[in-house]
Amino acid sequence: MNAGTPRGRWLVTRTRRPDAVADLYCFAHAGGSPGEYVRFGDELPELEVHGIQLPGRAARHAEPPVTGMPELVDAVVAVLEPQRPFAFFGHSLGGLVAFEVTRALRRLGRPLPTRLLLSSSPPPPHPRAATTVHTLPDDELLAEVERRWGALPAQVHEDAALRAMVLGTFRADLRIFETYHFEPGPPLQIPLTVFAGEQERETLRVENWREHTEGPFETVHLPGGHFYFRAPDQRHRLLARIRGLLVEEPSGGTVHVRAGAHRVVAVTAPVPPYRAFAVGETDEDLAKALQREREKARHELRQAAGQAVTGGVPTGPGGAPAARRGAPTGPGAAPQRPDGRPPAIAFVFPGQGSQYGRMGLALAHDLPLFRAELDRCLDLLHSAAGMDLRPVLQDATGAGLRQTEAAQPALFALEYALARTLIALGVRPAAMIGHSLGEYVAATLAGVMELPDALRFVALRARLMQQAPPGAMLAVPLPEHALAPCLTEGTDLATVNAPDSCVLAGTEEAIARVEERLAGAGTPGRRLRVSHAFHSRMMDGCVDRLREAAAGIGLRPPAERFVSGVTGAWITAEQATDPDYWARHLRQTVRFSDAVATLLADAPGVLLETGPGPALTGLVKRRSDLPPGTTALSSLPHPGARTPETAGLLTTLGTLWTAGAPVDWAALGAVPGDRPTIPLAA
Repeated sequence: MNAGTPRGRWLVTRTRRPDAVADLYCFAHAGGSPGEYVRFGDELPELEVHGIQLPGRAARHAEPPVTGMPELVDAVVAVLEPQRPFAFFGHSLGGLVAFEVTRALRRLGRPLPTRLLLSSSPPPPHPRAATTVHTLPDDELLAEVERRWGALPAQVHEDAALRAMVLGTFRADLRIFETYHFEPGPPLQIPLTVFAGEQERETLRVENWREHTEGPFETVHLPGGHFYFRAPDQRHRLLARIRGLLVEEPSGGTVHVRAGAHRVVAVTAPVPPYRAFAVGETDEDLAKALQREREKARHELRQAAGQAVTGGVPTGPGGAPAARRGAPTGPGAAPQRPDGRPPAIAFVFPGQGSQYGRMGLALAHDLPLFRAELDRCLDLLHSAAGMDLRPVLQDATGAGLRQTEAAQPALFALEYALARTLIALGVRPAAMIGHSLGEYVAATLAGVMELPDALRFVALRARLMQQAPPGAMLAVPLPEHALAPCLTEGTDLATVNAPDSCVLAGTEEAIARVEERLAGAGTPGRRLRVSHAFHSRMMDGCVDRLREAAAGIGLRPPAERFVSGVTGAWITAEQATDPDYWARHLRQTVRFSDAVATLLADAPGVLLETGPGPALTGLVKRRSDLPPGTTALSSLPHPGARTPETAGLLTTLGTLWTAGAPVDWAALGAVPGDRPTIPLAA
């Protein structure tokens, strides 16, 4: 890594491991250095360990220090570009920073860590101390630091320059902690493990971190005090547990979300079968139910090894689902309407950027319904467009999916297959919306295009986009009106993803100029990992070919409702049947934010992201106009999570079921042809 780059200055890596199963990013304690933490990698050979190096500290001591949590979080988020699963470890102050960075990533719709590992870190909110330590004179500050964390080395007292540098670091870090203001928000949905020394069990009350996640939670207390891991035995125990969580934990496990008074749980064995079921109110009820279901799963594995998915919920006479105990509400649940009807569900289809290696293959292995739909799409792509995507999908690195020509048809195939599977299971959309490419899935399900025509058109579109001149794209955390001056620099407004989140596109030179201008104004953008400037003037050369292709399709008025990403309003029959609409679709600004506002005005109970991961779910959840009682869910887990695809889908189905959605559990193990499927558009 080039230490001169912004990313290189922020990240310290002791040992490069290209074949690591995951990255571990470590956030140091107040006054600490990442050097102590990157040595964790010596005992974690399957992980690549990085330390977060703050300006004004250690090797960056000559730079002005960061002294506020918001600016620190923004800076870290700007340099994080994980290419594989990753986790965060933070000790003391570093735990709070890791927590807030995770929340910032969620607000931005960015990939989240698979697990948050916090160590001797006090859970927010924090009561304000009577004395502000970071403003004390040097002598008093030194005395307070040593009172809290033990004596500093003798040379710190003897060397005035070293003393000034050390105290400067402590002063900056303590200011971050003492000025930190916790903003309440929805709990995280990822696993959270908290470590602490036994001597701090009462003072830190780390059990209160439980309030900040709806994912699995555990506390681990090890002998010692605040720096328990500096004892070799305790460090070994800490790292062995981290290795167990990030490396050795089997792909099976338990994933659960709260649903009001219930917990909706998907229990997964290391291999199928899986179960989804609802359990009662208390942790004791949950523990008992989980144990029963795990034993059932193990027994079924022994009795029926090699069978496909079996889906189960508590059943009543005749195999019907047992009666729901009330209408659950609360985080993660999709509340029933006051009239008792099921919640209206809107399918939300993502565009390019959500793909990952082997996406959908685990689900295809476990669910015959999904496998049949995916195979149908892949076979049509092969016969109609001459494109064999199976080798591309099977590559775990996802290298082929980084090419637009393969990524877009693959995403279309997965999203269409997933939507058809949900419909076959009884989850039917009342409306649909798609981000860029995702709108083609909505249009196909609505009957505007036949599936073979849609696949040929999407494959052509992707090929033309791949052949367009290279360009760049820049995500900017500003509203559309604030970007008007930037559009005179030779860039175009590519997408409006949220009221305060847009993407600019243009040539490399134009984007570099805008990037420098925004950084100088205090609002740096973030480069997207793309090779072309989508939805910009650099796509003009594709339009005529696409218009000709669209004219030969035989477009039909939509039989189902979906929102246009071009206008942000409901699609009209005139637009849907106009070849020019679909030809210029890749050139126009994606008005996803306006489209979501239109959808929310229709008062759906659930916005269900129907594709790989939760990228759009994050954008929807952070909207201030999200009505009470409306929730956003993702069909599949984040690709960086250790949750298997099937377990993630079952968990979402369980959440929908407790809300009143008519999930046909018996269809989970159905083989296509055994039962009829219901088309969305006749």
